[in-house]
This record gives sequence, C-alpha cells and structure tokens, in this order.
Amino acid sequence: MGNAWITDLRHFLTEDGSMEDMPKRARKLAEYFGRIVKGVTTRQRDDLATGVKCRKRFRHRPCPGEVIAFIDEQQSISWSCPVCKDNGMMSGWKGTIWDWSVNA
Repeated sequence: MGNAWITDLRHFLTEDGSMEDMPKRARKLAEYFGRIVKGVTTRQRDDLATGVKCRKRFRHRPCPGEVIAFIDEQQSISWSCPVCKDNGMMSGWKGTIWDWSVNA
C-alpha cells in the first residue's frame, strides 16, 4: 500500500515564489512534487502520463512505476503510481515556479 500525500506547494516557497531554504530531504520531496506539477501542466489535457518516475523504493530498488495525474474539479492535482499505489493531492500549485501552464 502506498503513502497518501496531501500537500500545499506554497509551504515549500518563500513569499516571492522561490524555493524556501530547507533540509536536503525536504527539498528533494518539493522537487518531486514540482516535477509532477510540471508534467501535468505541460502535457495534453486528456493524457494522464507525467513522465515522472515514482520515488518509492522497495528493498533498495526503485519502483518501476511512472506517476499519473490529473487536475480535479477543485483544481487540485491528484496523482498516483499505478505500481506501488503511492498517491496524493496537491493544492497551491497554480502560479508557482512549477506551473508551466502560465509559462506557455
């Protein structure tokens, strides 16, 4: 069974929108969530693929899954790995450094 992550991406950012100074593990997690946002905001609307490899590891081996995601009715990004079932929901992503829909 995978973890369920409920995340507001603004918690990783300063008031000016840049990355907060944080420990390495927290930064890597923020960057992972950011890659999911970028994957959702740069692809075709009907496509669920993000191009993001799952971050979970089993017995020191990486999960072979690729994260799928979509923007739900509340404008949150819901994501999951179909292999290990790691999943989550992200809010606070619009207008962030990872939101490429505003950069297109």
